[in-house]
Amino acid sequence: MSGAPEKLLVWIGTPFFCREMEKFGWRVAYQPYKPGSFHTAESILELTGGERPDLTLAADASSPPFLLGMETFPWLTAFYSVDAHIHSWHHIYAQGFDICLVSLPDRLPLFTRRILDPSLVWHFPPYARDEFRPPANQPEKEWDLIFVGNVTQEYQSRRAAFLSETAEKFPGLRVFPKGFFPDIYPKSRLILNECSHGELNFRVFEALGMGGCLLTPDIGRTLTDMFRDGEELFTYPAYDSTALAALVGRLLHDAPLREKTAAAGLARIDERHRASHRAEELSRKLHSLMRVDKAKSPVAVRLAKAAEIHHNFLRPLYLHHAESLEADFMREAFLSAAKPRSATQKKQIAK
Repeated sequence: MSGAPEKLLVWIGTPFFCREMEKFGWRVAYQPYKPGSFHTAESILELTGGERPDLTLAADASSPPFLLGMETFPWLTAFYSVDAHIHSWHHIYAQGFDICLVSLPDRLPLFTRRILDPSLVWHFPPYARDEFRPPANQPEKEWDLIFVGNVTQEYQSRRAAFLSETAEKFPGLRVFPKGFFPDIYPKSRLILNECSHGELNFRVFEALGMGGCLLTPDIGRTLTDMFRDGEELFTYPAYDSTALAALVGRLLHDAPLREKTAAAGLARIDERHRASHRAEELSRKLHSLMRVDKAKSPVAVRLAKAAEIHHNFLRPLYLHHAESLEADFMREAFLSAAKPRSATQKKQIAK
């Protein structure tokens, strides 16, 4: 991208790989998600000092919708869905965006059933942060098997029961409900993952990216299309603590196999699954898309269908959230968003 003028990207929500986009010809104006806050075209232009963005991206914050009126934005829009396994409305909300980035491949069919171009639904799996790498000087191993993640009876009851069963069969398991994983992973011989919803989660990439020997549930092709079982990581039948304990016992007696597998997993991450890889791919796709004739661009197609998108998809979704949320100001925001944009509002945005 050297020599090309920078494009302006307004990234709202979870930061994910937004800063890595700056390596590939983008000026990033980042706005974090604040509970109860909403963003519109008007607020975005205030954020940029009146400069029209080339792209606004709403990045999943595992929250109610926080970007409103996007079906009428006169510039490119994108929605990055990570928690579609938790939020069943994501594919409906995504109808209002030109581009959809979807983390979970098994949810892609829901997103591609859309009124806009289904080829602009792109699979963007999790990744490891560029800066989280194995330490140059490896620490002494303190634990045989660790799990790092939230464990509560209220929200992760099945996970809690599984970890309890595993600890009975393998008392060496150490659970860290909270902690800075780059400090913890290098101190364990084996790293355990659990997928509460059978999803390919970030923990897979984080553990491998730290050079760990990973044990993760067998979730089928979602995982094995990206990583080689027995060569870059090890799988076990989901929630089978007996099989897991047997695998742990075998691996703890084979340090060369653990080290070889961990090195191969790290190499795979460094090859194609770091934050910079995701930023480079997105930037390449966007620059290609921006070369399309303006009259045939995704923005033009969306604007022509904006009223239909709002009436058939966004309005029912906003009314649902207005009914389900307790805070008066949030109900009012969604009830307002459920109303069609006036011609005056659209002209003001288009200026």
